[in-house]
Amino acid sequence: MPSPFEGQLNRRTAREESALENFFRWINDWETVKYLGARYPRSRKFEQEWLAGGDPAYGLAQFIAETLDEATPIAWVGLHSATPEDRAASLGIAIGDKSHLEGGYGTDIMRTVCRFGFEMMNLHRIDLTVFDWNTRAIRCYEKVGFQHEGVLRDGMFKAGRWNQLVYMGLLRGELILEDR
Repeated sequence: MPSPFEGQLNRRTAREESALENFFRWINDWETVKYLGARYPRSRKFEQEWLAGGDPAYGLAQFIAETLDEATPIAWVGLHSATPEDRAASLGIAIGDKSHLEGGYGTDIMRTVCRFGFEMMNLHRIDLTVFDWNTRAIRCYEKVGFQHEGVLRDGMFKAGRWNQLVYMGLLRGELILEDR
């Protein structure tokens, strides 16, 4: 059985302060933040406190994704708002290291974290929202099995305009573990 912490290209690790400079740079970089709900610049202290913010738990399982070959932090990913009654969580991901936007890293991270959610947290459902114009992410989510479930019209005001949010969901048993 493969490790629920490793994919083919990445491994998920605990949040460590050694990643502070990467995270501080990424969260204040418009090319990364434009894909997220985040709006405001963040301080080093804020990022340091987030990284040191305690162990992951069922309701908030947050990790750093790093490359297998060089152990380089490239992204952060988390399963948020998990509830044992519904066995559901919302997924958030951001690849901050732009040199890893291609090459299958996003797909591998998504497969790994969803597998973790189903196998280690006993989730039944994982959902996410994505801007309708973020076609790269939508293709990635579809590739691992996420289904379109709806659109929230004018769901978020960001960058001077209203943006549509696409809701997508993945149920246990729908995860596609390899490219077809």
